[in-house]
Amino acid sequence: MARAGRPHKTDPRFDEVDWLIRQHDNEGVKKILAETGIESTDDYLRTALILATLRKNEDLLGWLIEQGANVNHQDRNGDSALHFAGQEKNEDAARMLLKAGADLNLLDVYGNAPLWRAVFHAKDDLRIVKLYVQEGANLSGLNDYPEPFRKVIESISIG
Repeated sequence: MARAGRPHKTDPRFDEVDWLIRQHDNEGVKKILAETGIESTDDYLRTALILATLRKNEDLLGWLIEQGANVNHQDRNGDSALHFAGQEKNEDAARMLLKAGADLNLLDVYGNAPLWRAVFHAKDDLRIVKLYVQEGANLSGLNDYPEPFRKVIESISIG
């Protein structure tokens, strides 16, 4: 797993990818990835797959999954695409990633699983939380303090 710290030096051609993803210029992203590789990262070790999840660009996300992008890649903070899907309440991306085999139990550098991130950002929208629980998220390994958090999860009606 990656560790937090100083930004990682990357291929400068990849610098434009986040902006292109925000603009839904998927052809521009594909052109850069053809030159740099599908697993290229930015300074925070985020791949195009993570950025597509974070920026809610499901068309590009689907293409990246089809191309074999690593759905379990973790950035320098240990965040995976599922962490960001939970943070952004991006149910479509979460479903796509889970179908492609993304691991619900990857921990970030702080010991938090994607389910923890989903609960933390849920407010009144529990769709992602319910999805992660239904898909088998480990309720005992949510973060470094599993018992109090487990009680929160168990109090949420997932029916």
